[in-house]
Amino acid sequence: MKLSYTDGCVCTSLTVDGKETADMTAEEMKISIQAMLDKEQDCATLQSIWTSLMLSQGEYEDLGKCNCCGDWITRYTLEI
Repeated sequence: MKLSYTDGCVCTSLTVDGKETADMTAEEMKISIQAMLDKEQDCATLQSIWTSLMLSQGEYEDLGKCNCCGDWITRYTLEI
């Protein structure tokens, strides 16, 4: 499986084996994503993927501001 991502100006393109993901069904994309996940061994990369999904699909919760350092604390929850 060959993946290609091109970005810049108006030429954003994501292809799998030469087929634009915009032309793929959700099932075809899931199969490709699952194949990528099955090959990935780096925990940091897997956590990054997980975090990205949590940020886009999870339920946002504002936990307020830290009294010690001033950071804003948020939580995303996703039930699968």
